[in-house]
Amino acid sequence: MKLYLETTIPNMLFAEDAPEKRRATEMFFAWIKVCRDELFVSALVESELALAPEPKRTRMARALRALPLQVLPVPAAAETLADGYLAAGIWTPRSKDDAVHVATAVCHELDIVVSWNMRDLANVRRVARINEFNVRRRLGLIRVATPEEVMDI
Repeated sequence: MKLYLETTIPNMLFAEDAPEKRRATEMFFAWIKVCRDELFVSALVESELALAPEPKRTRMARALRALPLQVLPVPAAAETLADGYLAAGIWTPRSKDDAVHVATAVCHELDIVVSWNMRDLANVRRVARINEFNVRRRLGLIRVATPEEVMDI
């Protein structure tokens, strides 16, 4: 499978306030080093991580560099698709980056967006709306899952 890691994944490696998710993310990072799945992030993930304070920014970047992943560009088609998601009310403008993460994964024909953002991304009702939108436009379907769910797939 082709997995897109959005920004909450490296962020959770260093989350002091969520020890259970942190442990699950550490297990996920160990798992993805040996799994056969292809791993991706986007230029948006890199720019979001650049906003983190030090030393967390450096630690997250180092953790990602240790993975066999590819950095994808955010194509213009993804920006347009994200705007379509917003216009359809799938997300509010406040969550545009979430829409861009999903749209980037869809445009690059990836299988799963891996996220700890359960309100705005790893949410079955929202994913159903995304896929309904995509089907009407003859775009691919996308799944959004937590690291725990991906390791069970």
